Amino acid sequence: MKVNLGDIIPTSTLDWPGRVVMVIFLRGCPLRCPYCSNARFMDAGEDDVADLEKVKAEILRASDFIDGVIFSGGEPFMQPAALKEAASYVKGLGLLVGVHTNGVYPDRLESMAKAGLLDSVFLDAKAPLSLEHYNIAGGKIEECTVAAIKRSMALCCDLRRSDAIKFFEVRTTVFRGISDTPEDIRSIVSSIECCDVYVIQQGRPEVAMDERLRKTDAVTRKELLDLAEAAAGCATGVKTVKVRTHTFGDEIIKNFTR
Repeated sequence: MKVNLGDIIPTSTLDWPGRVVMVIFLRGCPLRCPYCSNARFMDAGEDDVADLEKVKAEILRASDFIDGVIFSGGEPFMQPAALKEAASYVKGLGLLVGVHTNGVYPDRLESMAKAGLLDSVFLDAKAPLSLEHYNIAGGKIEECTVAAIKRSMALCCDLRRSDAIKFFEVRTTVFRGISDTPEDIRSIVSSIECCDVYVIQQGRPEVAMDERLRKTDAVTRKELLDLAEAAAGCATGVKTVKVRTHTFGDEIIKNFTR
């Protein structure tokens, strides 16, 4: 089987809290977020096709040193057959499987979960779950795409509540004019019925795809902390609220499990 491969990070301690993981980037994404820092993985070109057996060999080589593998992108669920086979191989080695996803493919996500091939989901909630907000944060999309993202959010909450997955993180990346108000954050958090961590991330304008966005200043840590307080005030389904900045990394703002 072939896979449209973006890149492989052999070991990372940043992508899954408390775990050492390999991160595999798959090409292709249905969204066109203006702030995307992985724009090079958006399109799936013929020149980037690799043999999945070579990817498996990389996983096997690292298997003694990692806890699991995260499939990222792009959007990994754009390649469902390759993703499912790779995840099955990872589970066969006794390792954990996680996915970074924008939530556009709830049926594919559910299929993998039902097959026992998912241990964690990291869902990008780019904006309040409305067409108006997602047309700003995710590029021009249709109402059916927003509906699919809503389904993915609800599905992941149900999977975590039933312990079908062991970890669920929702993250929002904040830029000037994109999910940068307390009202935006409260709206996003109100859609989360059950997750382990909600992360408000500091966007990096300097690596954004959109030229106009690259000319803006990054949202400050103080502003992010204020947004996190707004999230914590209505985070009834969230165990922990964090802020993630380039200078300070992850900071726990509220931990409701204590």
